Amino acid sequence: MTNNKDSELKIRCTPEEKNRISKRAKSAGKNLSEFTREMLLKGKVVAAPQFSEMQQIGIKLLYQYANRFTYIGNFMKSRDGRLYAETQSLVKDIRQVIEQFFKA
Repeated sequence: MTNNKDSELKIRCTPEEKNRISKRAKSAGKNLSEFTREMLLKGKVVAAPQFSEMQQIGIKLLYQYANRFTYIGNFMKSRDGRLYAETQSLVKDIRQVIEQFFKA
């Protein structure tokens, strides 16, 4: 399936309706095309979670930690199986914490 969005779909609405739809799209963190496409195809729009600056920094750090522990675990895999298992467990825990940020 191609991701090229070169087909156009036009709808007619009043300026007030367009303004209302645009405001809903903005509050969902989407542009007008993304919002209307998702609403028409899925019947609902899942809004992107709005995180504070500190939360965004925390999520980025957690991703970095998970990646670094994955590297360490892969490096130690052949040398010490227990350490590898422990780092994999830690990575799993970190990823579960990250998922908590994105639950609806």
